[in-house]
Amino acid sequence: MKRKFTLLGCAALLGLGMMEANAQQLTTVLFPAQSSWKYLDNGTDQGTAWTAASFADAAWASGNAELGYGDGDEATIVSFGPNSATKYTTTYFRAQFNLAALPTANQDVVIKLRRDDGAVVFLNGQEIIRDNMPATSTYTTFASSNTATENDFRIHVIPASALQVGTNTFAVEVHQCDLSSSDLSFALQLELVEPVPPVVCDQNLDSLHISRFVSVMPSTQPDSLRIPATHTFQMLLQEGDAYTNAADGVTKGLFDFTGYVPINNSSRKGYLSINHELGSWPTAGVSMLNINFNDTTDTWVITNNAPVDFGGIGGTGRNCSGTVTPWNTIITSEETLPTADVNNDGYQDIGWMVEIDPATHTIKDYDNDGTPDKIWGMGRMSHENCVVAPDKKTVYEGADESSYGYIWKYVAHTAGDMSSGDLFVLKLDGPIGSATTGDWIGIPNYTPEDCNNVRTYASAVGATNFNSVEDVEISPLDHKIYFTSKATSRVYRFADNGSTVSHTEVFVGNSATIYNIETADGIVQEQWDGGVDNLTFDNEGNLYVIQDGGRNHIWMVPPCHTQTNPAVKLFAVTPAGCEPTGMTLSPDNRYMFVSMQHPDATNATEMRDATGALVKFNKESAIVIARKEFLGPDAIQEEDTTTSVKVIDHASLTSLYPNPTTQKVTVVMNSKITAAATIELYNVTGAVVLKQDRKITSGKNEFEIDMQQLPAGVYTTAIHINGQTLHTKIIKQ
Repeated sequence: MKRKFTLLGCAALLGLGMMEANAQQLTTVLFPAQSSWKYLDNGTDQGTAWTAASFADAAWASGNAELGYGDGDEATIVSFGPNSATKYTTTYFRAQFNLAALPTANQDVVIKLRRDDGAVVFLNGQEIIRDNMPATSTYTTFASSNTATENDFRIHVIPASALQVGTNTFAVEVHQCDLSSSDLSFALQLELVEPVPPVVCDQNLDSLHISRFVSVMPSTQPDSLRIPATHTFQMLLQEGDAYTNAADGVTKGLFDFTGYVPINNSSRKGYLSINHELGSWPTAGVSMLNINFNDTTDTWVITNNAPVDFGGIGGTGRNCSGTVTPWNTIITSEETLPTADVNNDGYQDIGWMVEIDPATHTIKDYDNDGTPDKIWGMGRMSHENCVVAPDKKTVYEGADESSYGYIWKYVAHTAGDMSSGDLFVLKLDGPIGSATTGDWIGIPNYTPEDCNNVRTYASAVGATNFNSVEDVEISPLDHKIYFTSKATSRVYRFADNGSTVSHTEVFVGNSATIYNIETADGIVQEQWDGGVDNLTFDNEGNLYVIQDGGRNHIWMVPPCHTQTNPAVKLFAVTPAGCEPTGMTLSPDNRYMFVSMQHPDATNATEMRDATGALVKFNKESAIVIARKEFLGPDAIQEEDTTTSVKVIDHASLTSLYPNPTTQKVTVVMNSKITAAATIELYNVTGAVVLKQDRKITSGKNEFEIDMQQLPAGVYTTAIHINGQTLHTKIIKQ
């Protein structure tokens, strides 16, 4: 198996022995995080000679890690200088260790580095890590940014050639972000890690399912999009594209929720609702697109693009994520909480869920008084999204707030009608991490004052604060409720039992977790990292997890994943600056709609999308991703499988149904002759998987091909008659 070194993101909390085994790796610790270091904390310039093994550091002070000041958890406190307002910019650290033998070919050399704020690490006189620091620096150079996750260890894989048998010398300089920085932290651990492959659990899925892919190689964000080689994308819309009606101007920026709403359950004709996560009216809003799939070009076409008018409800603010309801409307979420009641109806103007009819581009008027309404009963908070259960009554929502990061449940009085309902907030039976059960506590939402103040009521009853709940979704397999805590970068789940919940647990993540990723170039390790944001399930229960932070990846977590037996895959590395966001899927799960928010305007790489156009990710972009079999020039011409386009001199194929199929396909053909025929079925590798001999008579012929024992995938059918062959395709689901 090929293996590849790769630079990773933030890292794990330690506390390891000399050797640690888990489901993903065998780890040998060469230099523990609590080791002793020599340090110089007098603010002087040490130049470059201090990194050499021969440097005389006998006069330096020494102490065990963690070293630093200002946090209260240091094993050794170092000096920041005589003045707390003008602290030393750089502090120096040195340590040595002995190595009996070099790593084997199956081992990665991993450094786990805790640094607040920035650090440059030398090993045996050579620079090996520059973390949160400019490309070049001196002892007066500040770190690139303040460190919010100072207790995390950041993971770096270094070449084995950096080590040597015998004595090895670490030299580390830690830099503050400014002269008044309140704290400094430093610790380092060196490990040899032998990773094992992640769990694989998609063997029985349709080979053309969108979730069937090999993980992309993780990295920092390039200036282009990296998705699996089996998939392609189409650029649908970018900021500044003209609305269909010239009087409406151009499409706004900060794309977020990208909600596909099918027309008559179609995966080829519908509406695409795009949120604009800007401030208050008139800059915020929603664009509503009519979108159709062109069967000739196998690409999507926008036939109309119009802004939604929020004027009747006093505008809208910071439209973040949302949901597509089971009755095919859009609910958009307001994430900002300015104080105003312009129309004097008692409700604060901003901070609500809003339901939109995509066909008319209008806000729902629940009481039919001629004035549109927001969903007051769901409460006023910093809404990220909601999800409606199949019963069309139960709605789960989260609040993207650090102080009021609660999980809510709204139960409508009438299915499909959000105008009134009962509101509940979740309270676990103990601390997060230990409690697995909890209760839904009723929250008053009867008057405008109640609805305006649901956060205060929830706080008063001791609701559990998960800290910045970014998304809530329902699994189509286990029907549990999944939600993200952005602050802790975890995806939690629980079972809702009506008035109580149970089986509350972390499903995947926390910023410190490292997962082994199986790429085309072998296994690499990648930090889950911070900023877990939006969630989307496909119909097979695969959970797509989108990051707003860390490296802004799109992850996929199969349903068989557990924290002890991980199965995590990496679906996309997004363009520089981008926050991927707002993902939805078509009903057949072939097409993934997603936006790229605030890309770097300097992104210059041109990519050829499924239409053949050259595009850049240098402004807000909404795209669709699919396997190449269903989008672009390599797409399967599915109309050929159901119409009489297949003709040879003495026979024609008139019908093939059902196609796609799960069991049997009926073939209908007309023949001018009576002759022996052979039917062969080939899989995608060209192997014959089925062969039948039949007698074809003059006139109409009808027969079945039994595919029940074949795995899902695309098959080529060859019907050989009198020296000629009819070809068509059958899709087994």
